[in-house]
Amino acid sequence: MRPDKQRAFLLRRENKSYNSIAKILSVPKSTLSDWFKKEGWSLVIKKRLIKKQGYKSRIKMKGLNAIAKQKREALYLQQRQTAYAQFRQYKNQPLFQSGLAIYWGEGDNKLENGIIRVANTDPFMLKLFHKFLKTYLPEIGDLIKAYLILYPDLNDNTCKKFWSAIIRVTPDRFLKSHYITGHHPTKRLPHGICTIYISRRAYKERICEWIELYKKEIRAMRV
Repeated sequence: MRPDKQRAFLLRRENKSYNSIAKILSVPKSTLSDWFKKEGWSLVIKKRLIKKQGYKSRIKMKGLNAIAKQKREALYLQQRQTAYAQFRQYKNQPLFQSGLAIYWGEGDNKLENGIIRVANTDPFMLKLFHKFLKTYLPEIGDLIKAYLILYPDLNDNTCKKFWSAIIRVTPDRFLKSHYITGHHPTKRLPHGICTIYISRRAYKERICEWIELYKKEIRAMRV
């Protein structure tokens, strides 16, 4: 048996992987595979190494997930602290109060999904909420999207143009429209239902914190 092959067998019996042996002996992994393919004991070692590597990968992934979670929580805390600091500045402004009232009553309040979403048929309400977002969360920028819920006899492009002009979201920022199917396929609403949509948990943290502070202000008034 050639010396490097003999040495490879000794290293393999020490539970060395193909990568380790190839690095030590400067032997291609394809050669090692050919040497060991008929060795049952080597296959046992291979399975053991794969299991061990899988365990290490899971541990590493858990560690990375924990670090990512810590970073997210730090970001969310920062957003809540920013909301608290800004609330005193904004709380008496009519647009700010209107935006919070709209989201409190009409918005998606489930914080965990990270989606800022308000759906309505009232053009003025959605226009007002869009202005609220652009004024008090200007960093949202192009994250604002929209989508429509329509009856089958409503024209998708026509309705998108209508709502685009109202909420100042360009048609290319509209997601795919959803069509209502059921016993009444004809239009009940001339332009359907429009939804303003932003997928960003950090900004939702700020809005939800503003709403909680707003609630406290109202409770203090003993309404």
